[in-house]
Amino acid sequence: MQDDEGATAADRGAVTRFDAATLAALGALSSIVALLGWFLGLPRLAGFGLIAFPIWPLTAIGFLALSLGHLAEIYGRRATAAVLLAIPVAVALASAFQTMSGTDAGIDRLLFGDAVSGFNAAYPGRSGVNPIVSFLLLGAAGYLSILRPILSDELKGLALTLALGAAAASAFFALTTFPAMTILAYAADDPAARYRSVSVPATIGALCVSGAIFVRHAGNDWVRLFAVRTGRWRLVRLLLPAALVVPLLPPLLSLFEQRHQSHSILAYQLLLLLGNLLLVALVGYWVAMRIARDQAALSELSHALDNATVVVTTPDGTISHWSQGCELLYGWPADEARGQNKYALLRSRCQSSDHRLPVPAAQDTHELVEVTRDGRELRILERVHRVQSPSRGALLVLGINDISERVEAIAALHASEERLALAISAHELGIFEWHVETGRIDWSPGTESRLGLETGTLSSFEGWRSVVEDSDVQDLLETISSTVKARADKFSFRWRLVPPLRVRAVEGSARAFYTREGNLERVVGVILDVTEREEREAALRRREVHLQSVIETVPDAIVVINDEGSILQFSSAAEALWGYSAEEVVGRPFTILVPTAERGGSEAVFRRFLETGRGLADRVVTGIAQTKEGRSFPIEARTGVARADDETLITVFVRDLTDQAAAEARLSELNAEIAHVSRQSAMSELAADMAHELNQPLSATANFLAAARMLLERDEDRARILDLLRMGSEQTQRAGEIIRRLRTFMAKGEVEMRAELVETTVRDAVDLVVVGASQVNIRVNFRLDPEVRFIFADRIQVQQVLVNLLRNAMDALRQSGQSDKVITISSRRAQDQMVEIEVADNGPGMPVQVLEHLFSRFTTTKGPGGGMGIGLSISKRIIEAHGGTLRGENRPEGGACFRFTLPAVEQGGNE
Repeated sequence: MQDDEGATAADRGAVTRFDAATLAALGALSSIVALLGWFLGLPRLAGFGLIAFPIWPLTAIGFLALSLGHLAEIYGRRATAAVLLAIPVAVALASAFQTMSGTDAGIDRLLFGDAVSGFNAAYPGRSGVNPIVSFLLLGAAGYLSILRPILSDELKGLALTLALGAAAASAFFALTTFPAMTILAYAADDPAARYRSVSVPATIGALCVSGAIFVRHAGNDWVRLFAVRTGRWRLVRLLLPAALVVPLLPPLLSLFEQRHQSHSILAYQLLLLLGNLLLVALVGYWVAMRIARDQAALSELSHALDNATVVVTTPDGTISHWSQGCELLYGWPADEARGQNKYALLRSRCQSSDHRLPVPAAQDTHELVEVTRDGRELRILERVHRVQSPSRGALLVLGINDISERVEAIAALHASEERLALAISAHELGIFEWHVETGRIDWSPGTESRLGLETGTLSSFEGWRSVVEDSDVQDLLETISSTVKARADKFSFRWRLVPPLRVRAVEGSARAFYTREGNLERVVGVILDVTEREEREAALRRREVHLQSVIETVPDAIVVINDEGSILQFSSAAEALWGYSAEEVVGRPFTILVPTAERGGSEAVFRRFLETGRGLADRVVTGIAQTKEGRSFPIEARTGVARADDETLITVFVRDLTDQAAAEARLSELNAEIAHVSRQSAMSELAADMAHELNQPLSATANFLAAARMLLERDEDRARILDLLRMGSEQTQRAGEIIRRLRTFMAKGEVEMRAELVETTVRDAVDLVVVGASQVNIRVNFRLDPEVRFIFADRIQVQQVLVNLLRNAMDALRQSGQSDKVITISSRRAQDQMVEIEVADNGPGMPVQVLEHLFSRFTTTKGPGGGMGIGLSISKRIIEAHGGTLRGENRPEGGACFRFTLPAVEQGGNE
């Protein structure tokens, strides 16, 4: 609004300047026409029809320079104006000096001297009293106009007053000394009459320049009417020339009568006087009526303005006028408000800051926060207009508009827009408006960039069409067509962007607006990037297809049930296993797949899992299933659980163990045979060493018995005979114990798990192995923890492991070149209630290639031809069957080390 008011003021200023320039140009034109009359030798043209009263050439040049000087000032050429205005002033001063001093410098007849001298005049060619006065007054007015912009406010008003006064005086003097007005006192043939009167061109020039000054600077209503382009300006433009021309008519009539009639000159002069008085009275009446009407309009305007919220202050903010509208708005009466500083009274501050507002500049607009008398804060839009009063100086007229409600509404709108923008940004939505007739599409900020497009790409329908798949464009056009046909308010759509854009799929909905004729006018809608959702859906479809193919091709049967125990999916492998088709079992309880006797237990396990979450998931369970024909068969089941949308889905992978059970039974038999063969192989290796050890007690026994027989035959000391028999018996028992241990180790019996003493188990195995070890100087050290006494194991199988590890250690020590060959057997308590037994030697250790495949079948530590390579494999399986672990490694200090763990039991044999 402020810009509109500024533009209107600028337009009014341009119109006023144009009118003032037009008047000045008319004055210059009148002088040029008069000079042309002198140049062409046409006195009638030089006097504008009055041959007896032409304008002198020098005077015409003065009025021409005067008009051009004011024209230059109007358009801001102040230096040019100052030079041009000096010409008429110089002409006036030169003419006045010659007349007053009685001298003749000869400058009066410089132009057209012969023609000028032919006139009966007191001073031919010299400017008369009227032109001299006009030159001085209007020249002074021009210089005041030039100086006015650089003066202070007070001097500007004074300069403007003087300029307008000079213009008015010049105009009045020109009219009063017009030739027609001087006929009453001077005869046409009187030489002095020409000097005291003024010609028509000079009068026109003086009046035009005076009018230009009034239009340029005056602020009266009749001048504004002259400048404003309304219906009233025509009347004013007709009346002004009439006021200038009508006074010429009586004198012209008088001259006409003097030439053609013989009436008394006095009578004509009286008639002329009465006519002029009548014309002056008519003009005065018209001016009085205009003033009365203008005063009435001003009174009405003043009353209206008083009801408006208008404040008039001095430049420092002191209130000089406080309207009734301000009283109603602020609550302060006029008598209390006048004389106070407006901004201090209302505690004014700028809306954007807390400091007090400084004194405003002219022609400015402020948005203020002001406080009423009762303490309420108002949001005020204040417009400042500077006016100039001749008597009171500069004043500021403040237009006050209460915009509190508008500000609150705008704030609420901004808050709503911010919330909407945040919601749009959070959901990555895009809002658009499509103008159907023009094809223009307006988008919310950031929409195109979120779609991976440059801003402006989708600003038109054709631009949108160029980046969308053709099939989707056609589908959308068909949707819009059907929507328009049905006059529907809403419709939904989906379209895809052409590759390689990042965003591929967009969907949304829109609201359609129609003209009165039913044509689609515009569409407002919202879009959403659904690329990720579509990609997820596509991936989900691919996974479903893949899962279905897996279910159909996996060899294990797959059964999917819900938390109610109903079968949801039954794979083709399950159909082949149970003999049911999927249609027969889907929707039925899963218990139809197990024997009748097992259904109660299976149902209980299933319910307990739903309540506690334990018992099925992440476990491998075995059980019995029943086919459609009633045949029972063993199964192994693995269960997976998935929870989604408050629904539990249980997937069971079922494997038929019929063939596996038979294979495991056969494998168990084979393993027993292999273990037996392993023991036999081990014993075969021990046979040679044991023969030497058995030979010693048997030979000793034979020698003891032979000595006893000799003593009996000699009938010698019976005590000595008994000692020999006792010692022979001990040696026989020793040999028998060795044989018994060997037979026990070789026996093929059932596994018997019980509490066994660690020390007894270890030492019996060592006694079995070290027979003959003294031949190679092998020592066995025991480092058994006395706190760890019992293990829960099968003694024979544990001894088999120890025998195998000891035999391997002894073979390695035999091949080493060390003089001190030592095998160390240790025991200690391990974690998880286990006992760790370690067999270590100080031999050469095991090769790297052996360590990599240490417990594989047919991997031997004895080198080529040293063994079958199944001992460690069997030992590892034995230890793992006991719930322990067996591992081997090379010792840092040299030699090999094997450790295995077995379950520990408390002292006394209680597990």
